[in-house]
Amino acid sequence: MKSFRTFISFVKKEFSHILRDTRTLMVLLVMPVVMILLFGFALSTELKSVKVAVYAPSMDVITERIVTQVDASPYFTVSHYIKEKSGFERVMLSNKAQVIIAFEENFYHRVVHDGQGAIQILVDGTDMNIGQMATFYLNSIIASCRQELMMESMLNATETLLPPVMINVNTKMLYNPQMKSSFNFVPGVMGMILMLVCAMMTSVSIVREKQRGTMEVLLVSPVKPVSIILAKAIPYFTLSVVNLVTIIFLSVHLLKVPLSGSLFWVIVVSMLFIMVSLSLGIFVSTIVNTQEEAILISSMVFMLPTLLLSGMLFPIESIPVVLQYVSHFIPAKWYIEAMKVMMIQGLDIRYCMDSVLILCGFLVVIVSASILTFKNRL
Repeated sequence: MKSFRTFISFVKKEFSHILRDTRTLMVLLVMPVVMILLFGFALSTELKSVKVAVYAPSMDVITERIVTQVDASPYFTVSHYIKEKSGFERVMLSNKAQVIIAFEENFYHRVVHDGQGAIQILVDGTDMNIGQMATFYLNSIIASCRQELMMESMLNATETLLPPVMINVNTKMLYNPQMKSSFNFVPGVMGMILMLVCAMMTSVSIVREKQRGTMEVLLVSPVKPVSIILAKAIPYFTLSVVNLVTIIFLSVHLLKVPLSGSLFWVIVVSMLFIMVSLSLGIFVSTIVNTQEEAILISSMVFMLPTLLLSGMLFPIESIPVVLQYVSHFIPAKWYIEAMKVMMIQGLDIRYCMDSVLILCGFLVVIVSASILTFKNRL
């Protein structure tokens, strides 16, 4: 009985330690909730609301029927109508559409009188998942329309439509014609590696100084907090740049991922993202006191959102609207978008300037928050 009471006292003591440590308690209770929500809603391979642009020289009844069925599908949203073929590339590059459906000239006449019409589907192949599924669903919708037209033609007493009705679909993948998965994953992996290495290692490094007591020496010295932060960040920035060069070299020469854009701007934007990641690690280190807390928060706040909400594994359009708004606050999302634009699509920096400016905003806000929360004394 005495040993049992001793055991119970130890259990109570451990409970009291956990309940007193509110940060650890929050991590233990909040992390499962965050993980189930993220994995439950964001871990989805479904296709939803992919933006579609339509080129229809003559918006006839058959063209309108196909477009209406595409827009009615939960997989697609007709977001733009193109007036000229010269606008195909502009619409795709401006992210107004991920898929373009182009009907041939005199499509109605070709289907009704010749029994054969042609449709070209242009798909942004930088995201292989969207490309493959969008092609499959669009072909299914067009095939369904074709079957309806054939049934109507056979039942129509006036024989306005004469069977057989043929609609030839020609699909073209832009930027990734061979549909290599590495084209999609490499920019995402770059973002994840740089985020985890910079943020987690920096936060653990500074917190380690606190636990060892060596931070006291730094805090009583005449060195300003900004200088201490920079001194901690520069070595990890250097190592991250080495990692960046290694990743780019292996991606291009081993995985055969094209570096179609400017190498200079790829490195500049990557260095900007490294600084954002380092500043996140420094900020975490200013609000926690133990290495365990730093690792847990870094994993929960950086790793899971980067994996699930950055567009690395799953298209942003496929997740719930609330999580789509949350994804705007994930720096890796903007970095991955910029890398796809420059590396895969081969475009200039101006086509991803919005992502670059957002990363600059992240850097200013996080660095300012880190300086404000940095404690001048233990």
